[in-house]
Amino acid sequence: MISRRSWRALVLSVLSLAVTALPVALTGAATVTNANENARTLSLSLPGPFNGCSYLDPGATPSTDAILDLVRPSAFVTSANGTLAGEGGPIASAELTSLQPETVRYTIAAAQTWSNGVPFTGSDLVGWWHRARSLASVTSDGYRAIKTLTVAPGGLVVTAVFATPYADWNLLFRDVELIGTSKGCAIHNLLTRPSLGPYRVTAASGNRVVLIMNPSWPLDTNRFGRIVITDTAVLPKSSSDVFASFSLAVTRNQVELLSTHPTLLSHISSSSNVEEVTFAPSRPFSQRVVVRQALSWSIDRQILIDKLFGAVTFSTSVAASVVYAQGQSQYAGTTGAGPGGQTTSTSVSISPSNGLSDCVTCALDILQKSGFRRTTLGWLSSVGQLLSVRLGVGPSALDHSVAKLITSDWKRLGVSSVTIDESSDATAARSAATNVVDAAVFSRPTSSAPSFAARSWEGPAYPNTYPSGVRTAVLTKIFSQATAIFNPVTASATWLRFDQIIMRNYWVRPLFTPPSLVVWSSSLVTVQNSFSVAGFVDQLPTWSISPPTSPG
Repeated sequence: MISRRSWRALVLSVLSLAVTALPVALTGAATVTNANENARTLSLSLPGPFNGCSYLDPGATPSTDAILDLVRPSAFVTSANGTLAGEGGPIASAELTSLQPETVRYTIAAAQTWSNGVPFTGSDLVGWWHRARSLASVTSDGYRAIKTLTVAPGGLVVTAVFATPYADWNLLFRDVELIGTSKGCAIHNLLTRPSLGPYRVTAASGNRVVLIMNPSWPLDTNRFGRIVITDTAVLPKSSSDVFASFSLAVTRNQVELLSTHPTLLSHISSSSNVEEVTFAPSRPFSQRVVVRQALSWSIDRQILIDKLFGAVTFSTSVAASVVYAQGQSQYAGTTGAGPGGQTTSTSVSISPSNGLSDCVTCALDILQKSGFRRTTLGWLSSVGQLLSVRLGVGPSALDHSVAKLITSDWKRLGVSSVTIDESSDATAARSAATNVVDAAVFSRPTSSAPSFAARSWEGPAYPNTYPSGVRTAVLTKIFSQATAIFNPVTASATWLRFDQIIMRNYWVRPLFTPPSLVVWSSSLVTVQNSFSVAGFVDQLPTWSISPPTSPG
């Protein structure tokens, strides 16, 4: 079987003024089907609940986006290692043909039709562009950078000319919808909107989505005919069931349970999220950098990690970045290679001059030197105000466990706190950004491009930017520089400067990247571990069942 993931390598390295072309070329599609596999069902468990948002909508979730990758045309999708790979299929190629001005040419494959019989042409890309530009969503940023989008005669070639350089152009034209389809996030949209991809939706609810294969899809013809996706990570009862799951909840109990299922394989590794504490910019205490410093330094993150995940797990390390997750290649800290013994460490009383170290004695010292005095009630400011924290807490069990450990650390420091339950991670971020709470604990998603997470500190505060309430001229300047750099090495160095400014001003205390857990039937082959739900699901059409072992 030849996978649709067999691509010519895409190397984005602009070190001269020469025109750079980056075709997304498919090497060749499989032409032989496996009727037995096409007739089989794969059960897939993903974090839920699911909704009917389009890829551009602020309410889109990682799992819904991953499902859309299977039923909508895309220029690029996420590979298992978190990078972007050419999709092929309806959008046959995407080429960066010029840098001055930045120009990208998209080629539509001939004779492509939506599930309702309407032809798929370049006009659909133009309609998607117009819709994207009007949406208050961070996923629309790149579309707003396009100056013109024109369709050549015949409708199969579309040329985008950018008003300003946008290096992450491969984020664009993903999960495109047919012009004129219904808007909003109602779950029934998954059923009513026409599809164009390896699968189409036949049933959809907030907790269960059923897909069947598109017989007209020219790639990966040897694939499962039916996919049942749920948000319940219930392990299969029979070894004959074909099962796979991606979860951000990794507990000792789960690992022990998996050990009793010899027909299942599993892997613990990084995820694409960063668990963090973010501080409000204008609350009476959190607006003071010394308070943010003290509260940050007093959290012993290594002990927190040990208490959460135990001694044997993926090598989760103390976070070294706000915009990169631990599994990404540009991450500045320890990456962690996989399951293994994690060494328990203790705090070291050193001056955390780089903003990254944990140091309780330093926290005590800086409060005292800043005019606070410790009493039986707690820390009082120079004007007699009691230092306390109103802490917003994200909705996950991990968020609540982290908050409990952090408030315990703050209590030992002499700082009282109350916790406020937030309905979502984005809501928790917004509560801190708008000064409803002094600080918030939540899980921040990252993506293949650091600009996604970095938008919290630049530009309009759209709902899905996880707004911070912090805007500075320096951060805005660095953000603009980074998004215009096509050389990934140079861009990464610029993003790390952006990263350091946020951390050294203690607007955010990144804690760790939560581990992810991937489980799959041992009969499944070509399954690759992924640090994101999209990277896991996007490889699904290439999975197959291993042939039975012949008797020796």
